[in-house]
Amino acid sequence: MPAMITLGHLLMVLAALALLAAIGFVVGAMRHRGHGRGTPGYARARTNRRKAVYAMALSLVLAVGCLTPLCYVPIVGGGG
Repeated sequence: MPAMITLGHLLMVLAALALLAAIGFVVGAMRHRGHGRGTPGYARARTNRRKAVYAMALSLVLAVGCLTPLCYVPIVGGGG
């Protein structure tokens, strides 16, 4: 019988993946920093900064979701 996997576990895994994506976007933004306005490098850095903020916000929302009663809803296992 598999151990019980809850919605909280799934939310934490998704939050961790979003945080890893945010770290990747920050690295991309740092790689292209220092370019002048109107250049493709500047646009890449700006886009990566925006994506990093969105990914961090998503990670925070998913992590806060683990504090709600929904985190105890079983997905797999827990029966019997």
